[in-house]
Amino acid sequence: MSSTFKQQPSIRLLAFSAIIALAASCSKSEKTVPVTGIEFKPDKMEIFVGQSLPVTVTTVPQNATNTGDLQVNSSKPDIATFENGKVTGVKAGTANLVATCGAVRNTASVKVFWTMTKGSLSYPIKKASGYKVYDSPGVIRYYEVDFTDGTEHFRMMLNHSDLGKKIDVSKPLASLDEFDTCFLCSVRNNNDNDITIYLSRDNDPVIRNEMWETLPITATGYFSLEQVTGKGYVANIDVSLSNGQKWKLYYEGPLSLENGGDY
Repeated sequence: MSSTFKQQPSIRLLAFSAIIALAASCSKSEKTVPVTGIEFKPDKMEIFVGQSLPVTVTTVPQNATNTGDLQVNSSKPDIATFENGKVTGVKAGTANLVATCGAVRNTASVKVFWTMTKGSLSYPIKKASGYKVYDSPGVIRYYEVDFTDGTEHFRMMLNHSDLGKKIDVSKPLASLDEFDTCFLCSVRNNNDNDITIYLSRDNDPVIRNEMWETLPITATGYFSLEQVTGKGYVANIDVSLSNGQKWKLYYEGPLSLENGGDY
C-alpha cells in the first residue's frame, strides 16, 4: 500500500508537465506573424497583345501567417489580366498589377504593345507615324504610314480614296489613278526596303527588293488603314508570301501624321 501511495505524486507531476508542454506548443503555433512587404518579379513588364508572362509574387517575411489574405488584381483588366500566376496582354496600353495583403500594398507596371510579325518573329509597335501628302491645299492625295519598334518596320502608302478599304495584295487596284502606285513594304532599320509589294492600276502586283529588282514571289492577303471614332487609326496587315514568309500587323491608336506638303 505505501509503495502505491509513493508513486501517485510522480504520476500527477508527469501529467501536469504534459499539460504545460501542450499549452506552450499551442501558444507557439497560434503566434501571428503579419506580412510586412510584397515583392513582384519582374516588377516592370513589356508584353505583346496575346502574350503571357509568368510573374512571381512573394510576401515578406517568409514565415508570415496571413499570406492567405494575399490578393493580386489588374488595375485595367481590359488591357492586361492576371490569372494563375501569369499576366496576359489584352490590348495595347498600360496597366498595373496590384497586390494587397491586409494593409500592405505594392504594384508592378505592365505595358502592352500591338505587334508586327515577320515570319516567326514578333516585334512591338512602339511608334506609328507618317505623312499626309496633298493634291492641293486641304485635299489629301495619299497617306504614307510607318509602324516600327525601332529596328523593324512596316510601311504602307495608301490613296485617300482607299482609306478604310481592304487592299487585296494579289490584284491590281482599280481605284488608283493612271500614274499612281500603292505599296506595302518591309523595311530594315537603315531604311532600305527589304521587300516591297507594289500595286498598280491595271497590272498584277509586283514584288521588288531594295535594288528595285523584281522577285519571283507572289503575295496573297490584304492590308488596310481606317479611321475609327474612339480608336484613332486602325491598321491591319495579313499577308502571305509564296516564299513561305508571313507578315502580320495590328494597330489601333493615334498616328503622328505630318503634313507632307502639296503634291
